Amino acid sequence: METASTLPWQAAAPGRERRHATVAVLLALVVAAFETTVVTTAMPTLTAELDGRALYAWVFTGFLLASTLGVLLGGRLSDRLGRRTTFVGGMGLFLLGSVLCGFSTNVPMLVAFRVLQGLGAGAVQPTTLTVISDLYTLEERATLQSVFTGAWGLASVIGPVVGGLLTEHLGWRSVFWVNVPVGLLAVVMLRRSYRDPPRKDERRFELGGPALGALSVTLVLLGLEPGALSLPVAVGVLLAAVLVAWAFVRQQQRSVDPLIPPTVLADRTVRAGLLGGLVTGGVLYTLSAYVPLWMVSHGGHTALGAGVALVPLLGGWALGSAFGVKLLLRGGLRASAGLGFLVAGTGAALFGFALWHGATDGWLYASLGLLGIGLGPAASTCIIAPQARVRWEQRGAITSAVYACRMLGGSLAIALVNLLAGSESRQVLLVVAIAAAGALAIERLAPGAEASERTALPTPVLE
Repeated sequence: METASTLPWQAAAPGRERRHATVAVLLALVVAAFETTVVTTAMPTLTAELDGRALYAWVFTGFLLASTLGVLLGGRLSDRLGRRTTFVGGMGLFLLGSVLCGFSTNVPMLVAFRVLQGLGAGAVQPTTLTVISDLYTLEERATLQSVFTGAWGLASVIGPVVGGLLTEHLGWRSVFWVNVPVGLLAVVMLRRSYRDPPRKDERRFELGGPALGALSVTLVLLGLEPGALSLPVAVGVLLAAVLVAWAFVRQQQRSVDPLIPPTVLADRTVRAGLLGGLVTGGVLYTLSAYVPLWMVSHGGHTALGAGVALVPLLGGWALGSAFGVKLLLRGGLRASAGLGFLVAGTGAALFGFALWHGATDGWLYASLGLLGIGLGPAASTCIIAPQARVRWEQRGAITSAVYACRMLGGSLAIALVNLLAGSESRQVLLVVAIAAAGALAIERLAPGAEASERTALPTPVLE
């Protein structure tokens, strides 16, 4: 593994330059998180004005599927073309899509531009996390992690509120344009502060493998999307996903430059990180989608009160992320992710118990806060630990792979929760089971606190 002393380059000089690169990445994360939620409150007005209620769900589904493609392709591109090039290109696609969305005159046109938006957002999200791993050591990220998680959580929470205000006072088109100045500022700041290393590897860039992998995951997400397709069509799409996945595996076996080399997949930390991505997505996406619904339908809360319930969850996530890397350095993924999923499962169980026994809001919010405290370190270190186990030219691909596993895990879990519709208690128990299974699997698969494992976890970043 490479260490700081052997790397012949410096992503950004310490001090002002590195701070500017950090702010650029932070702005990009905020833009991506904000865009995911700000559109929700504008959708009723938008679809009514454009007379497109029948395509309501596809405004979100198109963005999700395209972002999945962007995630997997973006990681590979950042390893081959450089982080800065991929970041600028992805943000450019995203901003172009945002501007065009605001000029849409019908919903099919809007869906098409949302696809363009999603491709760009998908490329930007893992690239920002990869840039951070280039800029800071593991020890430094222990301090910074809560800042990034807190900013992401805050943007996600205030998105619907800001979207409602913009729609009411400036019209729905402003919802898509509000991110443009911030995104442009992020591009300018990163271009001026971040440097990719000199390119040594002139191997031909194989796009077929990443494209097949991305297409397979996208088809799975499409087949599992609630209400997007009829049952026969959904089954056909899932069968097509299996065939594409088989083609992807065969292509990777023959490739001289596989997406994730077998030697990397043999690493216990990498395998545990990919598994952790699945579990994180299963718990996080399900809770984000269903906690407000559970509190309205069973707890008798208002829509505002149900939405506020996500604040302690995201606040706990930020708090947990603050000490997640420290746990990783002291005890390996067993401590940061295994223990984190166990705490998250306990919080989910307590939330279900409090909800069905009519507990006060304080107990409900406390249990969600505990859930977030457990999920925060698990989610963050399942990306950070694999990043630290691979070389620079593999780091983007592994980041995208964990990110894609998170999206796939969320879709699978939501599909299972939908099968239990009408039984909120069973739905909550399913979330508890996912978290508990993740804790047990990480405990058995991931390296722990042995000295040999700790010394094998490098911090390949220049000071």
